[in-house]
Amino acid sequence: MADENKDVMLDIESRWSNVEDYFQKNKKRVSTITTIILVAVAGYFAYTYWYMPGQEKEAEVAIYPAQRLFAIDSINKAIPLFESVVDQYGSTKIGHTANYYLGVCYFQKKDYQKALDCLEKFDANDIMVSPIAAGLMGDAEMQLGHNDAALEDYLKAVKRNDNDLTAPIFLKKAAFVCELKGDYSQALSLYENINTQYHSSQEAQDIEKYIARAKAHTGSAQ
Repeated sequence: MADENKDVMLDIESRWSNVEDYFQKNKKRVSTITTIILVAVAGYFAYTYWYMPGQEKEAEVAIYPAQRLFAIDSINKAIPLFESVVDQYGSTKIGHTANYYLGVCYFQKKDYQKALDCLEKFDANDIMVSPIAAGLMGDAEMQLGHNDAALEDYLKAVKRNDNDLTAPIFLKKAAFVCELKGDYSQALSLYENINTQYHSSQEAQDIEKYIARAKAHTGSAQ
């Protein structure tokens, strides 16, 4: 047993010696790699906890005049200010918000493709605005005659925040698109979903007539 322990100790010493020899022979290389790692870590923390918070504060100040103009429907004056915020602070939360505002502005100007381009850059993690942005993309796609894309966006809007206020609105729009596509079976399913899950919503108040119409087209009317 003593001999086995001795052999193990000699093996460990031999391996440690090999490690020491490697570091001695590659001291400069190891030092460079360590420095790079330390610089990268320091850069990450500086960017996350110093640079970005400062950028967010600057962006909040920069976007305020554009928001005021937007609130009074001066969208032509608001657009260049929002675009400036995106250019300077595009990686911030405020920069993503500016993309949403731009999407709304261009939609109101009936420039639907530009509205889509801006809304696609909007950060979808915002649980309050995200479904509205997806729904607006659906509206823009409809204006451009892209029914399949519109349907996808409306359903995406429901999925992003399945609440009693916005979900039935976009479900109903999705059902209308299905009817335009001639897919009355899916339209019926969406209408019935509104009727069962969102019965107290405004969209459900006249839903029976849409259900009846879809059933008539599917041949399932009683």
